[in-house]
Amino acid sequence: MRATVLLGIAVAALVAATVGNTAATRTPPAAPANFTSVLSQVKGLKAADRTAKLHELAAKEGQINLYTSLSSTVTKPLQSAWAAAYPDVKLNLYRASSEDVTARVLAEVSAGTSGADIIETNGTNMLIFQHKANVLIPYQKSPFASVIPRKYRFDTFTADRLEEFVVAWNTNLVKTPPKSFQELATSKWAGKLSVEPTDSDWFAQLYMYFTQQAKKKMTTKQADAMFAGILRNAQLVNGHTNQSTLLAAGQYSVVVSGHAQSLEQLQSKKAPVAFGPPFVTPVIERPQGIGISYRLPHPAAALLFYDWMLRGNGGGQTILLNNGVQPANPYLADNAFASHPFTVEMDLRPIVAHYAQWQKKYESFTRLGKS
Repeated sequence: MRATVLLGIAVAALVAATVGNTAATRTPPAAPANFTSVLSQVKGLKAADRTAKLHELAAKEGQINLYTSLSSTVTKPLQSAWAAAYPDVKLNLYRASSEDVTARVLAEVSAGTSGADIIETNGTNMLIFQHKANVLIPYQKSPFASVIPRKYRFDTFTADRLEEFVVAWNTNLVKTPPKSFQELATSKWAGKLSVEPTDSDWFAQLYMYFTQQAKKKMTTKQADAMFAGILRNAQLVNGHTNQSTLLAAGQYSVVVSGHAQSLEQLQSKKAPVAFGPPFVTPVIERPQGIGISYRLPHPAAALLFYDWMLRGNGGGQTILLNNGVQPANPYLADNAFASHPFTVEMDLRPIVAHYAQWQKKYESFTRLGKS
């Protein structure tokens, strides 16, 4: 377990070093010729005609390479739906944690090698890729992106899903669920919690909420004491899917920053996990993004998949919703959040601008946890 935790922390440190403290945006290079050639062939076409033309071109390419941190329980139905829609365009999948996806992408960029056509992972790392400027092609012209709220459309990626960070518990072990983050810092929960050690962005948003936005704001001293208490009560477990699975198995009682998508998948299999209502609030909501790689070997297939992931009506947005993931499309709502718990949207830009600082501060607390 400790080796896995240390690997995750090492990747987070690599990302922090990549960004630095200011995340100044570099000028992106020109889009590759194979990509602009495909764009020119679909320019001005209506959505249905565009899709048909992209399918025709993608079928000649024969495949697409997707790097994603989506849960494996979601990628399987996603692959099946894609194969049913486009059987002549094989979906090659590299699925891993966001840390591993990021490490692989950065390694390929450093080596100048081709790999991914599409990169799909957490919005924080996607914005880091945008600042790096040679990872994702600036692209905002998918006709299916217009339904996605403007705040979730960036220069080089568009949110395809929303990650809800929730406090979750094992219902066999917890008869009276926690009511607040402050409660999780008390001796009642000593040795009963789990925290993911690379969730620097979740920590940053939650810390800013308590010290800057809450009705009853905490001083930094109070916030530091709360997070120190939580971490002293916690085991460090790397990977949210793994963390949720161990929660269901009774390895610990409560997950502090669980991913709702992993938990909902377990709930569908009657696992003894819950996260509300009532919820421990605030729920932190982070956009997860999809973007097109500069070194893409299959440009038509990449554009076809990008469009498909942003489509409802049998497209990727519908597949996400049907498998316990909140799509970025605001008209497709996850019923698990029908009670509308108080939610704070993660503000990616200031977090990424000071990512190294937030990562260092989070590490000062995760050192207190048990691995």
